[in-house]
Amino acid sequence: MLMAISYKDISRHGSLFISQFQLRHREFIERQQYDVKTLDGMEFDEYDTLASVYLVYTEDGKTVLGASRLTPITYGCMLADHFADLVDDKSIFDAENVWEGTRFCIDSRLPAEKRLKICHHICAGYVEYGLLKGIDNIIGLMPTLILRSVFERSGICLDRLGAARQIGAHSKIQAASIAVHEDQLCRVGEKTGISNVLTPATSPRVARDVA
Repeated sequence: MLMAISYKDISRHGSLFISQFQLRHREFIERQQYDVKTLDGMEFDEYDTLASVYLVYTEDGKTVLGASRLTPITYGCMLADHFADLVDDKSIFDAENVWEGTRFCIDSRLPAEKRLKICHHICAGYVEYGLLKGIDNIIGLMPTLILRSVFERSGICLDRLGAARQIGAHSKIQAASIAVHEDQLCRVGEKTGISNVLTPATSPRVARDVA
């Protein structure tokens, strides 16, 4: 199941909150050698704020198998602060109701079929959460290959914000935007066969899974 959790849910879902930082440590620091902050086997940065919401995929209500962070850009924007040259029209950074998606990761130890399932759920979760919160666009940057294999493979139409360029070990990194509207959700459903993926953090289903 996929859940959207924030600091408000720490008392109920502290295990999930910590587990997604641990997953990020394994996937970004241990596997990809990111040079970012770490503490007690958890990865974090300055964009983990009280305004951040974490989409987490779990099967047992305790361990996160896939995750991504969503943050209103008015509370910090990695793309604007560090990679603004990837964006041609920088007015997007001043637009209302724009959030940034970052730290998208799935446990690489899982079988390919399960990783794809989790990927589809998180992508659908982007749009579902966006519709729930009245978000107009979700922006971010990724290798062009990941933009295609993750989001477009899930049925989401992306708007490229600028040309791709090499950053570090990645030959092509590109900024893109997801326009949040019902048509996107319909395309994801048609492409993946899934819909209504978000489980409320207060759902009885979560309580059963944790018990």
